Amino acid sequence: MTTPTPTPASYDLSDEAVLAALRETLSDVLEDDLLEHVDLESLGRDTHLLSLPLDSITLVDLMTRLEDRYGAAISEEQAFAFQVVGDLVDHIAAHSTADRSGR
Repeated sequence: MTTPTPTPASYDLSDEAVLAALRETLSDVLEDDLLEHVDLESLGRDTHLLSLPLDSITLVDLMTRLEDRYGAAISEEQAFAFQVVGDLVDHIAAHSTADRSGR
């Protein structure tokens, strides 16, 4: 029996779950040579997004993947306006179409 792929309506929106999804997505979008300079385990709400090795294309890719996962629209302007990871986590929690039972 296979496990169904979660839909935006079934994702946990707790800080820990969104941070874990962000770590997973970063590991997918960053090239290996850049990823080796990022301590994903220490990534937290206070991590400055500018401290991550994201160029504009990679940032948009990251935001698009998180948008798809959580059903939370993130415009390019918003993506570039987030200062710290917590801003992104809060935006996803506030605008997601996912079930809020994880909060």
